[in-house]
Amino acid sequence: MTTPVREGRGGWPSDGRGGTISADGTGFGPYYGVGAGQRAPDGSAADDIAAVKGGVKAIQRALNWHQATSKPIPTDGVFSQTTRSALIAFQQQKQPTINRDMYIPANERSPLGLVHKETSYALFMPIADRYALKYTVPRGLLRGITTIESNWDPGAIGYYTNSDFGLCQWNTTLPDITKDNALDPFWALDSTAHMMRTRIDATDWGKNWIYVIAAHNVPTWALQWAQGKLVPGSADDQPKLDRMTGYVTNVLARTW
Repeated sequence: MTTPVREGRGGWPSDGRGGTISADGTGFGPYYGVGAGQRAPDGSAADDIAAVKGGVKAIQRALNWHQATSKPIPTDGVFSQTTRSALIAFQQQKQPTINRDMYIPANERSPLGLVHKETSYALFMPIADRYALKYTVPRGLLRGITTIESNWDPGAIGYYTNSDFGLCQWNTTLPDITKDNALDPFWALDSTAHMMRTRIDATDWGKNWIYVIAAHNVPTWALQWAQGKLVPGSADDQPKLDRMTGYVTNVLARTW
């Protein structure tokens, strides 16, 4: 069996691939903060660096959506002192309320002025919930899919593939899916919720959320599963079923 080779930065990489920074700002690490995306460690591909800048832009846009400051901040993908000030205001004034019912492990917390999982949850989950409401899909499922796909890193790229980008890891080899689309948190969450609604309404998918969840990961196999075309125990089909049931189980374990 061939060992998979790392292709992309993944999500929240401890080595700072693409240019995310350490907590003290002197080196590379998993945090978005001042200087993120402006330089990158050896081994970072151009897409890794662009994704970090896209993640910064996503953070800036989310801060404006939350009205973190009285005036909108620039959404240019440069994590400036202006961005940091807006972020601190958000972390102090709004984040505690948004995250009040969540358990946040110590290794996921965000120091003031830096974005890690704690702050990313607060920034992007309310946006996800709006799109779940827009399309009347269960918000927990949209949250679960996003958690499995990117762990809420807005600049994520698939670890073993370099074609999946952003919060929902939209695959840029699909028709009309660009990297800019995939890294746009509003587009990604809207499109994911919309596709969930489209599939659950279609008879081809058996009106079953299990198949709809699996379809975000492997749509061709999921459609075959929904239509009863995969045979349990078959040498060809069982690995597909195992992958999909594993994905669905992991998504459902991360719904709240």
